[in-house]
Amino acid sequence: MRDIFISYTHKDNLSLTDEELGWVDRFHRAIQVRLTQLLGRESAVFYDSAVMRGSDRLTPKIESEVRDSKVLISIVSPGYLRSSWCNAELELFARTSVPEHSTAELDTKSRIIKVVKLPVELALEKQATVDLSDVLGHEFYQMDKRGVPCEVDAEPPDHREFVRRVNELAYDIRNMLSLLGDEEGARPDPVAPSGRVVYLAETTSDLAEDAERLRRALQQYGHTVLPQGRYAYGPDYAQNVATDVGKADVSVHCVGSSYGSVPERQHKSVVALQYDIAGDEIARRTEQKKPQLKRFAWSPPGITADEPLQEEFIARLRDEATLLETPFETLKTSVQQALEAPRAAAPEPVKIGSAAEAAAVTVYLVFDSSDSDAVKPLDDWLFENGYEVLQPIFSGDEAQIRKNDESCLVECDAVLVFCGAAPADWLRQRVLDLQKAFAYGRARPFLARGVVVADPQTTDKDRFRSHSVVKMEMYGAFSADALGPFLTTIQQAQATAV
Repeated sequence: MRDIFISYTHKDNLSLTDEELGWVDRFHRAIQVRLTQLLGRESAVFYDSAVMRGSDRLTPKIESEVRDSKVLISIVSPGYLRSSWCNAELELFARTSVPEHSTAELDTKSRIIKVVKLPVELALEKQATVDLSDVLGHEFYQMDKRGVPCEVDAEPPDHREFVRRVNELAYDIRNMLSLLGDEEGARPDPVAPSGRVVYLAETTSDLAEDAERLRRALQQYGHTVLPQGRYAYGPDYAQNVATDVGKADVSVHCVGSSYGSVPERQHKSVVALQYDIAGDEIARRTEQKKPQLKRFAWSPPGITADEPLQEEFIARLRDEATLLETPFETLKTSVQQALEAPRAAAPEPVKIGSAAEAAAVTVYLVFDSSDSDAVKPLDDWLFENGYEVLQPIFSGDEAQIRKNDESCLVECDAVLVFCGAAPADWLRQRVLDLQKAFAYGRARPFLARGVVVADPQTTDKDRFRSHSVVKMEMYGAFSADALGPFLTTIQQAQATAV
């Protein structure tokens, strides 16, 4: 019995010279070798190298191979979907192949895997004899700087990327064969399902390898990782994302240097869109008082955007203090710890003055030396209600002052900036400085970032606005009630904290 039948149109295997192998020839060799290594036995992969296709009718040999194959790989391209021969292979596999293996875990249609050699229109996928629009897909092309699609090839300079994508595909097929009862082949180490679900968002090519490493690590712990395949970039893209995010305990968004593709009828890249959909899910669960979604946005240290839209997106994440710029191993540890933590329910409203929610919360209280006296009632209230308070220093040389500030930004749980008599440009500069915390080595988001504006009241303070901080007015005498938005933000973050 065959493991795989490769269905393709000969147009996608044409070579420029008689001596050169075609793209499908090289793909067949690569997937057969890698699958053999993963199974621990010789893999059985069939493709019609003779290309004897003079009519629309399948030969008896092809019919027999299709019927006896456990998995069918469709090398999808515009030519493939317009080929009556290829459509006949699809229809035959869906109708007759190994019916005893059509289990609840893996029905016949789910055993068709798309290898997308060139992008195709969604309508064309839907018109195939088997609707391929919702079939598990692996892209084997990438866009150049002009937006022109090019196949990822086994030859340089794409060799490393080609091997990575073949490896990802081979792992999926190995797991699929295991579900189908591959008694001869090696299987993944049996791991009891954890019951936890991770949504691993689509990323750009520069971080695809890191995302795949994270997927494999999570699966080894028994976690379910969604989505099970790439979504079609059609009008249902956002809804498909929202459906899977709604099942997750944790979402992870790897943010690279490129902006990424924009799905049909959308105005954001897939990376930005999925991040915002996860934010909508957080808001929905909070409103409905349901167990929270923990969202991680991650970039490796020193990430630099290579286009303006991505630069704006990264700046937004830094401004919101949600971007973790850490080594990959730190991300992996943080996600695993979040999954090991008990599921937390949505928070109840904060009762101002209660120390119960302050347990173990360290607040970095930032102020200018000119406000040392004015900030004292706020400092006292935080300490008396159970918060640990860190403060800036004003004596010593510039290096010592800066080192204390960096240390406090890394170690604290939340930041509260107090602005009273400070110079006009001091407040905005201090808020901008908060973005540097992750460059200093901070490895987790802040529970909250707040700003208290106090006397004297000025036009600059009234006009101050920022999406990255909670602004509170405390003109006149100190009022604990004014701190409500800041404390509520801390409590909401604690509900999903690692």
